[in-house]
Amino acid sequence: MISNPELIYYACIAKQTTILAQHNNTNDPKIESLASQCIQLTPPNHSIFSHTHKNRTFTFLIDTPFTFFAIFNNQTLKSETLIFLDAVKTAFRNAGPEVEDSNDLQPLCFQSQFESILKRTLNLESESSGNSTNSIRSWTVPLLGKPVEGLKKKKRVVGSDGNSGIEGKDGNLENKLEVSDSEVSVCNRQKAKHIWKKHVWVVLLLDLFVCAILFVVWLLVCSGFKCMA
Repeated sequence: MISNPELIYYACIAKQTTILAQHNNTNDPKIESLASQCIQLTPPNHSIFSHTHKNRTFTFLIDTPFTFFAIFNNQTLKSETLIFLDAVKTAFRNAGPEVEDSNDLQPLCFQSQFESILKRTLNLESESSGNSTNSIRSWTVPLLGKPVEGLKKKKRVVGSDGNSGIEGKDGNLENKLEVSDSEVSVCNRQKAKHIWKKHVWVVLLLDLFVCAILFVVWLLVCSGFKCMA
């Protein structure tokens, strides 16, 4: 579990793009707006997604149609963030199953229950950490029926502007994922170029070897350079 609750800057539960409940542990007036933007850009084709920028780590645990999202201090271990969100998901499923069948949900309609869920989650006995750890492996597998390409988009990309934490040079999370794919493409081209150069050198060395053998044969046949006299 989280070794220090102060490392959790923000946490929320959302159904699609509607935030049902949230916990703000900072004095940052922009963090709730930032979290809302993150929920709007929840990565498709993932069961988990994590992105670190400067001193913040943004972690999604996606259990369609719900998203369990939190912003942590970047000193928090990734295993701790996943265990925490999994515990929140389990407590939420046990406390509010009727929410899943509701199509007309208002923002923060689950707020009163969430605070008690969060408190119980942070006070769970250490044994629960072991149980949650066993489920981490399953999170890395893409959702059934989703394209395998989604795995490439899990690559962590560090943004290069401001303090927004989630917005980088291209302005949003989707663009970051596209940058990840382009980096993979560049890497593949560089690898192909390296292999091509290696093949060229092999061909040149073989040609040189054949030429050397033919030159030696010519010398033997002509008894040196007498053929040129």
